[in-house]
Amino acid sequence: MTKGIKLKGLFLLTAILASSFALAAGGSANLNPPATAADGAALYTAKCTICHAKDGRGLPNWRSKGQPDFSDAKWQKSRTDAQIADATKNGKGKFMPAFKAKMTDEEITAVVARIRSFGKK
Repeated sequence: MTKGIKLKGLFLLTAILASSFALAAGGSANLNPPATAADGAALYTAKCTICHAKDGRGLPNWRSKGQPDFSDAKWQKSRTDAQIADATKNGKGKFMPAFKAKMTDEEITAVVARIRSFGKK
């Protein structure tokens, strides 16, 4: 085989592999993957557990200052998602800081979903 034929064969093989990959990836060769949804559990762990605990029950020394127990069904029923998002975004009282400069609306929505999950046990 000549060098030109080998090069053409290599090019053809590369084109076939690239086409196969594009079809397997959903029919297009889009190199920019879609943005992933915010991970509420990871955000809660990173930003909220220090005060609200891993299980959402809160910390004894903070509960006496009005900290909610996210696992309490009565508390869950008494709040809307919008109210939880607002408290997360804008803070509440002197102990709950605002996270509007630290999290996007999508991330706050994901954290609200994580808080809701504590009430489903």
